[in-house]
Amino acid sequence: MRHLLLFSLVPALAAGCAMGGAMRQATLVGQCAADDVACSRRHPQAPIALGTRFHPDVAAEVAGTTTPTLRLESAAPEILAVEDGVLVARQPGASAVLISTDDGSVIDFVHVWVAPVTRVTLARRDGDRIGGAIGLAVGEDITIVPTLWNGAQRLSGDGDATWAVTSDTTVSVLRDGSSDRRRLRARAPGKTTLTVAPAGLTASVDIEVVP
Repeated sequence: MRHLLLFSLVPALAAGCAMGGAMRQATLVGQCAADDVACSRRHPQAPIALGTRFHPDVAAEVAGTTTPTLRLESAAPEILAVEDGVLVARQPGASAVLISTDDGSVIDFVHVWVAPVTRVTLARRDGDRIGGAIGLAVGEDITIVPTLWNGAQRLSGDGDATWAVTSDTTVSVLRDGSSDRRRLRARAPGKTTLTVAPAGLTASVDIEVVP
């Protein structure tokens, strides 16, 4: 019966991406703090960026039962793989993601798209886009998050990126536990340029530190 369910889902891929399951028995959201408005992994309502990972939090909403143990399976792992419960975007396209119990019973599914990244912008942690140079005082911090786009559409997912400044004596680039953002600490007066390179593309911003 499980194989019949998997077969019946494949023609439905054109329906697009959804946060709630198609059968309204489960939801799939990202593992983010409730107050983290800039978290790129919260809702996979947009396609997942090619080469990135989406960390889902799955919850069942089956009437008349307690929450079962759930696991995920991709109908097209060559497009969207599932590795230790994490969605990994491997190539452009779409896949159904099955939400099932330990005994193999499918209780719901969502459709997830994977899209290539065409440009990168930078934003503050509160979600405000950075459109010009940044001014900081010595000792001040700012958290920067790269935003991935396909044309005019913002993409979900997080991935590895290269972070560099032209003067690390002026600004230090610090990790804060997240793979897709960094905290900048203004150390000394001067000017530097921050360059971020995720998904094979680059974005940069000039920073000036004053006393």
